[in-house]
Amino acid sequence: MVGDTFSKIRGIYSALITPMRADESVNFDALKQIVRMQLEDGAEGFYCCGSSGEGLLLTIEERKRLVETVLGEVDGRVPVIAHVGTIRTGDAIDLARHAKSVGVDAVSMIPPYYYKFSMDEIIGYYEAVIKAVPGLSVIIYNIPQFTGVSFSKDNAGRLLGNEAVAGIKHTSNDLFGLERMRCAYPDKVYFNGFDELFLSALCAGADSAIGTTVNLYASTFKKIRGAFAAGDLAAGRRLQSLTNRRVETLLKPGIFNAVKYGLTYRGVDCGSCRAPFKALGEDDKRKLDVLFAEGFGCGE
Repeated sequence: MVGDTFSKIRGIYSALITPMRADESVNFDALKQIVRMQLEDGAEGFYCCGSSGEGLLLTIEERKRLVETVLGEVDGRVPVIAHVGTIRTGDAIDLARHAKSVGVDAVSMIPPYYYKFSMDEIIGYYEAVIKAVPGLSVIIYNIPQFTGVSFSKDNAGRLLGNEAVAGIKHTSNDLFGLERMRCAYPDKVYFNGFDELFLSALCAGADSAIGTTVNLYASTFKKIRGAFAAGDLAAGRRLQSLTNRRVETLLKPGIFNAVKYGLTYRGVDCGSCRAPFKALGEDDKRKLDVLFAEGFGCGE
């Protein structure tokens, strides 16, 4: 059964940030340290080179080396998903071939962006990668706020019906659309992408998460999932409210740089995001210090 084939990739994944040095080179030593730290925190998988990881600001070679580094540090303990999406189909195929060759559990892809490609062209892009890399498990990345493309049961049916497609990373407020996809294609894996909606997404049919703030708060997401599974919605709401207060604070200065600063606060210098992102100001850091002084557990 297809669902059984993909069951091993379900879980709470860190949408891994990419540590940078002051000269904007990737800090691979710091990357190894944060992977170890997050494994100790209870992260159940890693999603590399996505939005949180500045994937589209990295070179093709940097993306390959980053995936290799994470796989080496993980050493088979948890699944690793590599985001290989980009605007050029040939580059996506190159990244997907590499990812499969080094042993990732699945790849994920945003649709091609900038040009207003037709849905047939977008689906053809996914199918070209699937055809070029046999045996690859693919996760559709639905993030309409960045790509301008919103996947649904109807327009993504050709993909969701493809045996190579493991599921979808749903970074969207459209929980109705998530529920409809889950009902139509129940054997797929449904990753929630907006951390502030995790409990609601579980109710709508999500079974996993790939989150930016999982970099800092993996245990809280696991507790929310546990409360939902136990039918303790009061506990789930309390933990989701805690998560949302954290997200609200992190969003104000820019969540990617804020999460990097959180990891730096914990002892691993992750630098700032690559330009054109701007570094955090001292006032931003002082406000984040107040949040991080509360700790990184579940508030218990």
